[in-house]
Amino acid sequence: MFTRIVVGWDGSRESEAALAWAVERGVATPLKLVHAIGGAPTAVEHVRADGEMSAARVRLIEVADQLRASRPDLHLTTSTVHGQPSSVLAEELGEGTLVVVGAPATHRGSRWTVGSRLAGRHGGGTVAVIPSTPATGARSVVVVGVDGSPASMAAVEVAAEEAARLDEDLEVVHAWTVPPGWDSEYLEYLADVQLLEDMHRDLLDEAVEFARGLDARPTGRLERGHAGEVLGRLGRHADLLVVGSHGAGNVTRFLLGSVSHELLVSLPSPVMIVGPGD
Repeated sequence: MFTRIVVGWDGSRESEAALAWAVERGVATPLKLVHAIGGAPTAVEHVRADGEMSAARVRLIEVADQLRASRPDLHLTTSTVHGQPSSVLAEELGEGTLVVVGAPATHRGSRWTVGSRLAGRHGGGTVAVIPSTPATGARSVVVVGVDGSPASMAAVEVAAEEAARLDEDLEVVHAWTVPPGWDSEYLEYLADVQLLEDMHRDLLDEAVEFARGLDARPTGRLERGHAGEVLGRLGRHADLLVVGSHGAGNVTRFLLGSVSHELLVSLPSPVMIVGPGD
């Protein structure tokens, strides 16, 4: 499904974790390392051997050469450019592309990490955000969240392929809640809740059947609760957690608090956000 992988790298521990994960995942897939150093290019920069750009470019080439020495099977290229990482990497996004970035072990100040910005602004492609500290006691399973939307079905396709690549089972999860306006004092409340649960179970069953048609080994899990909390709990220590992005604008998504953004803040495990069109 992915024809190329792009990794955001800046020499930090977070970016090293993202690179290690991408190398392990993409042995047969072309891999591009991108270092965005900020600022704007100058007219004489290309002729200077001691400038910031030259030093950054040499460092990235050294990292690539070390990788090639240890993994000669890698098809690896590099790019060092001026610009903000989120903007530079957003230009790489597109159908068939997986963009991989790291995330700090603890969030320092802003919740708007590079991964969150990418997941909120792209119109296609998939973003993987990798914790800088590996989880302990990982379960050998890929977890995917579904809500019946086309975006979540796209996530199931990606998750099924990842589960097949890892030779692991696929856990398809759907979370639901009782609408806040429902009054439990009415006699019909319990019957209405049961009917609602049955409807959500039908939605989950459809997603499981879809995954089974992709030759995955899916199990379904229906959970009552907020989707972000449920997926965060079940995805904790999983090898991979996959969710779909509905492609709304970044301001709207973050002000409203999307499920994908909640997961990127808590980052229970490596998380893939599958964009529209994939």
